[in-house]
Amino acid sequence: MTQEVVKTMLAKGYVLSKDALSKAKDFDESHRVSATATAKVSELSQKIGLTDKLSAGYQAVKSVDQKYNVSGTTMAAASATGRTVASAANSVVNSSYFSKGALWMSGALTRAAQAASDLGNRGTKQ
Repeated sequence: MTQEVVKTMLAKGYVLSKDALSKAKDFDESHRVSATATAKVSELSQKIGLTDKLSAGYQAVKSVDQKYNVSGTTMAAASATGRTVASAANSVVNSSYFSKGALWMSGALTRAAQAASDLGNRGTKQ
């Protein structure tokens, strides 16, 4: 737990001395911060049956997934969607309208660049 705090502090830009980690560890051990927190979480978990509830919830989700194949269906739908999008993009790129539009746009940009160049050259000649 102490190491995570130090890592977070370093990530946020704090500068720590070489012995900061060992001092933090010593403080934690002398005041039993991590041990007390762990014990309280364990005690609370036992009081409300958190571990059992989480396990039961996980088993229920797993059972529904096995019965209705939710994860498999979701993966198949995502894969089909990806293939459809790729096919549509391929059709657009290979379309004659797309290529004509791209050529027209290229020509328009070339003409605009030439006009800008001509205007620039006129200014330097005068």
